[in-house]
Amino acid sequence: MPTIESVSATAYNVTLKQPLRWGRADELRQLEHVLIRVALSDGSMGLAEATPRPSIYGETQTSIIYIVKEAFAPMLRGATVDSFESVAALTPRLDRVKRNNTAKGALDMALHHALSRSQGRSLARYLGCSRPHILLSAIVSTGKPEQVIADVAAAFQAGLRVFKVKIGKDIHEETATLARLIDDFPAASFYVDANQTLREHDAPTHLNHLRDLGVVHCEEPLPIEQICARRRLRQQCAMPIIADDSAFTLADLQRELDFDTFDILNIKTPRTGFSASRQMLRLCQERGKAVMIGSQASSLLGCLYAAAFAAQAGIDCANECSFYLNTEADLSQAPSIVDGCMRLDDVAAALDELTASLA
Repeated sequence: MPTIESVSATAYNVTLKQPLRWGRADELRQLEHVLIRVALSDGSMGLAEATPRPSIYGETQTSIIYIVKEAFAPMLRGATVDSFESVAALTPRLDRVKRNNTAKGALDMALHHALSRSQGRSLARYLGCSRPHILLSAIVSTGKPEQVIADVAAAFQAGLRVFKVKIGKDIHEETATLARLIDDFPAASFYVDANQTLREHDAPTHLNHLRDLGVVHCEEPLPIEQICARRRLRQQCAMPIIADDSAFTLADLQRELDFDTFDILNIKTPRTGFSASRQMLRLCQERGKAVMIGSQASSLLGCLYAAAFAAQAGIDCANECSFYLNTEADLSQAPSIVDGCMRLDDVAAALDELTASLA
């Protein structure tokens, strides 16, 4: 049975075509990520992308590289991995170090990737994927109406048919823009991400109006700490609510389920890896909650990992696995997008080609 021989972390940057803006003032100008590599004793290599977001998780490139080298690598070296469950069982070791969400998430995915290679299986087959097509969505920044409309038009031209539009700067102007988008792109579907910027007293009015226009979901409308207000909002408005920042971890998800604050969970494999993400998926299925898969503004590598996970049974919503289209990276290895979907076979082939080039 293979054991973990080495773990390493290397910084790499990816230029964006334009900044990603969300909330009231957050902005991402380039991807400053970390490539995690795991080598097993049988020579198998696993890769994954860590996506530090200082304003969300408090991590940076430097902190991830340090924590992987100085803490996680010594904890894991020599451990036996021979099944999905054996990799998942390593989580308690990593949890001796608090938080560091995306460092742990990427390391978990790299371990699963290494084991899938050791077993001679594609990552998709190893994960038990069964859906032949993965429905995608595109993330659209906050901005001036004409820029938002132009961004949607470009993504629509690239094959996307579902769009998550960031709101939170000017709800009235953003509502008017969404009305234009719904009129201009009748073949598309739109949902919004408020990034905790709405207020309890008028959030039901705004969300019900958006719902009447044709917006299908809203992600995190109220501040996370207002858990009772978030529960009341879900009861008061017709708009289905997506949980994201309120469910970073499995423990967070259990709390949100207990308070019944959401309808759809946005699982982000960059912060929960494949191990915890699978547990979260099963828990939502047991409780009758829908699931989508996010990518945390990932490059092509991270988006393909998210897409592979999204091909599992029980994930029926559109998945945010197209952010790589916003980068200046070479996308010649990217799968085709047809009618808003990627084919699972194409995702598997692209992952094999891309990870081989990065190894």
